[in-house]
Amino acid sequence: MSPEPAAKIKTLSDLNPGTTALIGELDMDESDSVRLMELGFIPGTPVSCQRRVPLGDLAVYQLDGAQIAVRRETASRIRIRSVQASGTADA
Repeated sequence: MSPEPAAKIKTLSDLNPGTTALIGELDMDESDSVRLMELGFIPGTPVSCQRRVPLGDLAVYQLDGAQIAVRRETASRIRIRSVQASGTADA
């Protein structure tokens, strides 16, 4: 009953820097999804958006202790759920 703006986010490409979500499903062909799962994009895994490249097509995501850059087109094929603000700031 609490309408949160984050509740509208459905894919990894919609995730803003400083926000964390759980990976849902990978909506792509099997060879691409297998490769991404080898990199750690496994359903149920927490992932956070670290930063976006200015004027570019890449965003950097952190999962399982690794930072991985993903193109917007690929990120738009990765569904997410349970979005929340990370709340961690490195000062």
